[in-house]
Amino acid sequence: MDDEWVRLEEKLILLCIQVIEILDRLKASGELSEEEYLEHVKEKRAFLNRRSKRDS
Repeated sequence: MDDEWVRLEEKLILLCIQVIEILDRLKASGELSEEEYLEHVKEKRAFLNRRSKRDS
């Protein structure tokens, strides 16, 4: 079960990165306001930061 959990976390990390990249493009093109961007990116970055600190 631990291996499954690790693989799931790895997939979630990749998904967060991909979503942030999409949000970056939407913000750059003006389709998202700064407020919308920050709202959607906040939890994803927090998750990635927690994972990074844990793995250090």
